[in-house]
Amino acid sequence: MVFRLVPPAPALRPFVQHYLLVHVRHADQAVKPMPPAPQQCLYFYPRGQMRTFHYGQGQDIAMPASIVVGPQVSRVDLHFAPDHLMVCAAFWPGGLHRLLGVPVRELFDFSVESRALLGPGIGEVEARLAETTDYAAMLAIVESYLLRALRRLPGRPERPLDRLLPTLLPSGRTTAPLEHLAADACLSPRQFERNFVEQVGLAPKLYARIVRFDQAFRLKEQQPDLDWLAVAIHCGYFDYRHLVRDFKEFAGVTPPQLLAAEVAHTQLAGGRLQLGR
Repeated sequence: MVFRLVPPAPALRPFVQHYLLVHVRHADQAVKPMPPAPQQCLYFYPRGQMRTFHYGQGQDIAMPASIVVGPQVSRVDLHFAPDHLMVCAAFWPGGLHRLLGVPVRELFDFSVESRALLGPGIGEVEARLAETTDYAAMLAIVESYLLRALRRLPGRPERPLDRLLPTLLPSGRTTAPLEHLAADACLSPRQFERNFVEQVGLAPKLYARIVRFDQAFRLKEQQPDLDWLAVAIHCGYFDYRHLVRDFKEFAGVTPPQLLAAEVAHTQLAGGRLQLGR
């Protein structure tokens, strides 16, 4: 299994959190649960077609060669192709809207083929990715596309909100009172909420819940010896039942059930998947 997590070029760091490249080959069907996460992403699948099961829509969906994923509140199960190659650009809050002009509020809880939103230029990226086997070149192709998009941005001054949004995840300030965040953005609370929805695609309180849910799940993954109550308290939940409520809403299962599904996928990846070239 090949797994590469790469930071973007300095010019793109206000917009892009990281690039992720994953390449796995396997004989058996691999299914990975993907609960909602704070990042909105541009995904490329240069090899075999991937399918997903979207719990919110209750249907299987065949993925095109590239998709844009908006703000998610539903779990998705990924069904990997036998030769699964994925290249992803994950954006900071507001970054997808600002850099690529994606109408994120219209993509609430679903994905769309990239060409429908970004035009035929994305087809060139898809073709170049399919032609190369060099991982560094793949990441460079995606970054080159994003740098071209950056050069086309209008030269308007950066607003306080534009500077604030990318700091919300690393600073952990997603749970700060709305009035405080609005003041930092030099906006009234109503203006802040309206602009937040425009650039992030969902209301600040719902976004904060997704961030907290994602933090809880990742903390348990990283520190499996922590019990779920300790995870809940550490991540700002009132108690374990409060944590379970979010897991059932965003993942459709209890915390132990979601973790078990993730562990099963990880064991498959470690035991049966062959290294990509």
